[in-house]
Amino acid sequence: MQDPLFSVENKIVVITGGLGQLGAQFGHALLRRGARVVVLDQRIDPAQVQTRYGVSTGSILFVEADVTVRASLEGAFDKIETAWGVPHVLVNNAALDSPPGAPAGENGPFESYAETSFDRVMDVNVKGVMLCCQVFGGAMARAGRGSIINISPIYGMVSPDQGNYAFPSQKGDVFFKPVAYSVSKSALFNLTRY
Repeated sequence: MQDPLFSVENKIVVITGGLGQLGAQFGHALLRRGARVVVLDQRIDPAQVQTRYGVSTGSILFVEADVTVRASLEGAFDKIETAWGVPHVLVNNAALDSPPGAPAGENGPFESYAETSFDRVMDVNVKGVMLCCQVFGGAMARAGRGSIINISPIYGMVSPDQGNYAFPSQKGDVFFKPVAYSVSKSALFNLTRY
């Protein structure tokens, strides 16, 4: 028996970046709790769907959208509303980060971090969340209900300890945790408070 206080039974939950590693984990957990899960991602790749979700039990809908483009989100919302209705929950999970192994311009020292990389991360991690809150949150507000969950890790509160990333240098590679990820995730705290 599920705890009714935390029930998401038959609730429509949109997860941005739902095909990513973390997004898929959220999706599986919500499906197990009886939610109707909308996996929203920039590109719905059948191979990735199979890898992340396999044969899922429960109600799941895959919708393509670019979180940085309002018109794309509005089109996705229309598809979701037509299929299931206005969502009850939005999980803003979509995010960009530069992993070890990315080109030096992506994960080199702060002084040479590429402006284009900064802009791209800020677009997805901050502007994308704002636009999703406007499009999906606005519809939920008009429906008189809803919840928005913005995902921000510890790096939204503290700067990364670059010493934690010394392992690439053991192979001769350079890696610094990029500035844009921390800045973007920190911005989510005040966006959420607002």
